[in-house]
Amino acid sequence: EKKMSAMGDNVDQNVAASKSPKDGPANCEAGETKEMFGQKISDTITAGFVSLSLAMGRKTSLFDVLAKQQGPKTSHEIAAAAGLKERYVREWLGSMVVSHIVEVTTGTAAEAPRYFLPPHRAAVLSPSGADVVRIGMSERIIHLAKVADDMVKCFREDGPAGLPYSAYPDFQGWAKSLKQPLLDSHFVDKFLPTVPGLVEKLESGITVCEVGCASGYLLFLMAERFSNSTFYGIDVSLEGVNNAKKEAAARGFDNVICDVVDASEMPQDWSGKFDYVITLLTIHDVTKPEECLRDIRRVLKPGGQFSMWEHDAHSEPKDNIGDSRAPWAYVVSMMSCVPVSLSENGPGLGAMWGREKILVMLQSVGFLNVETSSVPGNPGVAHYLCSKPVE
Repeated sequence: EKKMSAMGDNVDQNVAASKSPKDGPANCEAGETKEMFGQKISDTITAGFVSLSLAMGRKTSLFDVLAKQQGPKTSHEIAAAAGLKERYVREWLGSMVVSHIVEVTTGTAAEAPRYFLPPHRAAVLSPSGADVVRIGMSERIIHLAKVADDMVKCFREDGPAGLPYSAYPDFQGWAKSLKQPLLDSHFVDKFLPTVPGLVEKLESGITVCEVGCASGYLLFLMAERFSNSTFYGIDVSLEGVNNAKKEAAARGFDNVICDVVDASEMPQDWSGKFDYVITLLTIHDVTKPEECLRDIRRVLKPGGQFSMWEHDAHSEPKDNIGDSRAPWAYVVSMMSCVPVSLSENGPGLGAMWGREKILVMLQSVGFLNVETSSVPGNPGVAHYLCSKPVE
């Protein structure tokens, strides 16, 4: 996999540092006029509305119906196949046609329009496996829109510090629906081999911990493949841990152990317990990230390895210009990651805290040799591989 330098692989740091907002026109697109910028804003707003319609197509399974149909169909036929009301389906189809997403045939005036998805579009809109992440992100807009009024209050000086996890009741189920196919297709066979010697250790039998295990899906994926190893999962969510315990019992996994534990205060008798620890986009959300990382280092055995997944970004917004994923990542962070952290008196790092700050924090807790690489099959996520030296 592609290796990235500690300070980033696609930004000239000297040039970036030489520019600032006071540079004025130098920071604007060359030749940009009021009319041009106005059109850009209009297009951006339109894309937001279309994204909502994409989410409706996914949540109602209309894209799945269109992907499976044989030849163009009328709105009545599509609605019947989906078990939905035709009038709403017809209006949704209208939004998709004018957005150049769904195609429509034009017959005589007496003939009803017929709609279809070309195969290459169906593969994007009704995908299988890890490709589901792209269209699945459209649903995140619905979740975040529900807390928009509450977030306005958080912005105000006299408003609440943030919002608790309970303000996002749809998040866990949505995240699980995207996380599972991604892990199924890439984690065991493509990601784990990128950690030197780990697969061989797992096969022979080691002790592993996932910090922020939620309902334990990753634990079960590894436990099924590596029966000689023992897998611990910790999380602050009682609901998530209870669900993990129930599933472990139902599936007969006696090598999976889950419990509610604060990752910044893991049991003292866990010192030097684990051969491998992993976090998946977790550290930026925890209440005490530095203390959590310090405790992860404590519970690692000498020579143990720690994999930390975080969004692949720079710490300064100006250095993320041109990254197509950065706009939505900042919005998601603003609307969920930051307020959740601040609601619990955390530092509000945000999903885009970036590799420069990440490397500084890892080094401050004692992880001095950190290798950074991309995560196979997971664009936009960076893997920080840390090792605890043998003392």
